[in-house]
Parts: sequence; structure tokens; C-alpha cells
Amino acid sequence: MASRAVRYLIRSVVGAVVIAGLATIGLWSWHTKVLQAPGPHSSNVFIVVEPGDGHTTIRWHLKRAGVITELFHYDLAKFLAGDSYLPKAGEYLVPAGASLADTLALIHQGKSHQRRLTIIEGMTVAEVIGLLDDLSNLTGEIKTVPDEGSLLPETYFFTYGTSRQALLDRMQQQREMELIEAWVDRSADLPLRTPQEAVILASIVELETGDSEDRREVAGVFVNRLRSGMRLQSDPTVLYGVDGNPSRPIRKSDLKRQTAWNTYFIKGLPQTAICNPSRDSIEAVLQPAKTPNMYFVSDGKGGLLFAKTLDAHNENVRLFRKRQAALAQ
Repeated sequence: MASRAVRYLIRSVVGAVVIAGLATIGLWSWHTKVLQAPGPHSSNVFIVVEPGDGHTTIRWHLKRAGVITELFHYDLAKFLAGDSYLPKAGEYLVPAGASLADTLALIHQGKSHQRRLTIIEGMTVAEVIGLLDDLSNLTGEIKTVPDEGSLLPETYFFTYGTSRQALLDRMQQQREMELIEAWVDRSADLPLRTPQEAVILASIVELETGDSEDRREVAGVFVNRLRSGMRLQSDPTVLYGVDGNPSRPIRKSDLKRQTAWNTYFIKGLPQTAICNPSRDSIEAVLQPAKTPNMYFVSDGKGGLLFAKTLDAHNENVRLFRKRQAALAQ
């Protein structure tokens, strides 16, 4: 009887070992076929893991996105990974056909997708805030509105969940650092007392010309006017004072509106910048062209016509209007 019991025990142990071995082989086979195999999704997909999301939520995200076909695939993958798998909050770009193993590695490593936002030269603070408000992958409200001209036009990278205020603060910091460097290298005897005055003038130059080759000449004209006490007479400043939109076409009625920005009425610089100027415009006003010109007007072809005297300027205006009339026919 004893020997029979021993044989039974041995067979039971061997059977258990065989079953465990088969289970291990089965899991390994599944690991190879499902965990490491290309995923079923045929295009790139985004997965968002919010702070506090548990495994149940994450697996549903993956199923809805088509990264897995069955929820238990995630459960078995998590089981095989053990305690070493720790998902992190973020937004993840899962490439088309990425395996489940690669997807979980992405979430475990916290390699959140980098998004980008480009601030175009000449945008106002209100326009930048409008862009930030429209981005659903940013969080929070903007509590501190920056001064006009204090944001650096640039391409900024951010991740899901970045706060709007933090991104706006970064734009200000970038502008401040750049302005400090540019101010140190400014030309001597400029009629600009502070870096902020340089930003104000640069914002006007930014909107007066879209041609980078004309910037230093336009800056030189405005510097000459400031030195001589002549009004700047810049249309974009008028428009900013009327409705905060310095890029729209100007009307005669706009010119008659007396505001703190209407440089047809006020002497010197307006009280604030009228947009966020580019690096090139900042550099142009701090190192303007040495020019005798006091006037400029559009040539009707995308460039500018410069003049030393009012008579020569009036002739340029006549040519511009003649070209405009010809185009209207």
C-alpha cells in the first residue's frame, strides 16, 4: 500500500510539473504571437492616460483605439511584466502596427508625445491667448495676461496636460532672454531709453514691412523721426488703438480717432507695443540703417519706396495710387 501511495504521489507531482510546463510554454507562445506580434491597428493612434487612470481604464483605451482586440490581452501582458510595469500619465502616439509590448513600454517609460505650437511674428497677445484657449490638450486658465510685445514668436513644444499659463510664461521668458542679449549689442546714440521702448518700435516695424530686407531701412526712418521730433505716422498703430487689430485695412475714420496709439496725433512712441515682434525686427531697431530717408510708402508690389523729402514722398504716393488704380481696372 505504501509503495502504491508513493507512486501515486510521484505521478501527481510529475503531472503538476508537466501541466505547469505546458502552461509556461503556452504563455510563452502567447507572448510571442500576441505580445510581440504587430498590432492590429493600421494607422497611428493617440492614447491618453490621465493622472490616476488604473489598468482597467488603460486597457479600455487600448481596445477602443484598436491596439488590442481583447481586454485580456492587456491583463496577461501586465501579469507577465509583473511589478516592473508602471504606467505613467501622458499622451502617447502609438505607431501603426506597434506591438502590445512596444505600446506598454511607451506608457511605462512615460514617452509622452511632443506637440508643437507656432507663434507667428506680428501676432498680438490676444491672438496668442486665443490659440492657447483653442488647444484642448492644454489645461487650466490664463490668470496673468502678459504685456503686448512680451512674447517671443517661435515654435514651442509641449506635452499633453501642460498648463496654458506655463506655456505663456515660457514665451515671456524666451523674449526676455533674447531682448537682454540684443540690447547689449545696440548701436550708440539711439533715441530709445529702455529695452521696452525697443520692443514698441520693433512692433511697429514688424507690421510696416513683411520684407526682411527693408526692416533696417524702415527702422532707420523711424529712428530719424524720433530724433527730429517728427510724428511716426504709422497706420498699424492707429488700428491697434481703435480695435486691437493692427493688421486689417485702414479707413479714413480710423485716422481721426485720437487714442494713445494714434501716431498721427501723439509725438514719440505709443504707450505699448502693438504686436509681438520677431527677432529680426528687434535687431533692426537696435541696429538700424544709417539713412537720410524720412518717409516710405508701399510700392504696390510687396516692397517699399523711400524718400528723403516730402515732395519726393508725395510723388511715390502718386505712383502707388496709380498702380492701385491700374490693378482695380
